[in-house]
Amino acid sequence: MGHLLTEIKVDSDIYDLVPGFCESRKKDITNLNSYLVAEDFNSIANVSHTIKGIARPYGFPTLETLIIKLEKAAKLGDKTTCSQILSEINHYFKSYCT
Repeated sequence: MGHLLTEIKVDSDIYDLVPGFCESRKKDITNLNSYLVAEDFNSIANVSHTIKGIARPYGFPTLETLIIKLEKAAKLGDKTTCSQILSEINHYFKSYCT
């Protein structure tokens, strides 16, 4: 992984796991984008819920905030807001996990 940043300081034991975290989340984001196209809001909410619980401990509180918003929008079936938030998440990952 060429460029890797965390927003907050994390324990060195966890930091060693951050590259794997980023790779897994990239796969999740690909899936989230596919779920959005299919308007599968239940799957978006489920994946978001999982990410929400682990983003901050790995040093990504902004991701946690975005994911919470995405989960809420998915539960409302709000495709426009989900699309906007996923765009922000994609941009975020290009900044922190490349």
